[in-house]
Amino acid sequence: MSSVSAVDHPITEPLPVLATRPTFRATFAALGEANFRLYFAGLAATSAAGWLARLATDSLMIELTGDVGLVALVVASQLLPSIVLGPWGGVLSDRFAPRQTVVLTQLVVVLAALCLGVPAILGTAGVPLIVASSLLLGVAAAFEAPARAVLLVQVVGTRALPNAMSLNAAVQQLAGILGALLTAGLVAIIGSGWALVAAPIGPLAGIVMLLGIRRSRLHPAIKVAARRGQIREAIRYVRRKPEIRTALLLISSLAFFALTASILMAWSANERYGLGTLGYTLFQTASAVGALLGSLLAARRRQLRLRDSALLLAGSGLVWACSGFAPFAGLFVVGLVASMLMRTAFMIGNDSLTQLSANGAIRGRVVSLYVVCMTGMQAAGALAAGWAVHALGGEITFLLAGGGPAVIALTVVLVHTFRGRARRSVAYGA
Repeated sequence: MSSVSAVDHPITEPLPVLATRPTFRATFAALGEANFRLYFAGLAATSAAGWLARLATDSLMIELTGDVGLVALVVASQLLPSIVLGPWGGVLSDRFAPRQTVVLTQLVVVLAALCLGVPAILGTAGVPLIVASSLLLGVAAAFEAPARAVLLVQVVGTRALPNAMSLNAAVQQLAGILGALLTAGLVAIIGSGWALVAAPIGPLAGIVMLLGIRRSRLHPAIKVAARRGQIREAIRYVRRKPEIRTALLLISSLAFFALTASILMAWSANERYGLGTLGYTLFQTASAVGALLGSLLAARRRQLRLRDSALLLAGSGLVWACSGFAPFAGLFVVGLVASMLMRTAFMIGNDSLTQLSANGAIRGRVVSLYVVCMTGMQAAGALAAGWAVHALGGEITFLLAGGGPAVIALTVVLVHTFRGRARRSVAYGA
């Protein structure tokens, strides 16, 4: 394998632009590729099982300790590895075949679930083992995310990437709903331990699907040889790419202010509307419906533009800020669906724009930096939101959670508009 540097290749790949808006049938165009159908089916299985494993782990922690607050320790253990190891995950995805990397990470998920599920059944599981299993799941996620991003480009190519990413988001939302239902049923019937033992079925099915992908139909991928300074190289690359810098700013603002929506949904269900667990379940379902609709909407976008993505984020933030003042639960659900619809469409477009603005030789590392920013800010935002709800009240927290990203997104739109006018004025004067 020869050494390849990202600077040896064009800085930006052309963004796909369709002559007309896709028809509803074209929303599912990427599924016409046999390799993507296998990838898609495998992702559905692993996503549903991933939700099952995470929620069953939360349930086990509550069963063993009786302390709901310790669930935050589980979540932190799953997020921390992506923050710490994410850049190295990107380096490996640029060096090695991504399919093999994804297969290995899924085997780690299987190991994590079994190492916790079996002791739980035997009655020997404890908090340290739950934390260790959660860390192992986090390590797998840190290396899987950039590898999946590179593999998806190999499967569908750059032109079909936005459509494929939208379909991926849709299936992950459906898998989230299915995973939650599976968890509730299995935990109630057979217990958390057996639910964890059942979870590996999904990753194993996903591995079978991945191994069925035909290598001859994959798009070529640039691979880089091992050398020092590859993470610094990615950081320098991002610094000189204004589209990627802005995309990182937007996703960081969303992650810090608004990706902790579950905290505010729980406050709304319990404190504002007095609906308890039933209301929280209803709000989570409405959130998933909005995200599903948003992913389908994103699949029908004719082109990717930074300004359009920023406007979607601004719209989502403004609706979310107002939702905290909804006088009754039905209106809150409407705002929740609308906000999640725009938020998901933004996230898919922002992610697609980042990947397509990055050269193939450095895409994995750019994706890993994107994940690090999103995960790190989400972890910080969760702590800030938990404090704000108690110290400032739910309504003010809603204003901050929605208004923060909205202000940043609208600022990006204004700067983008003024710069565009300035460039046109210079060109006209020339």
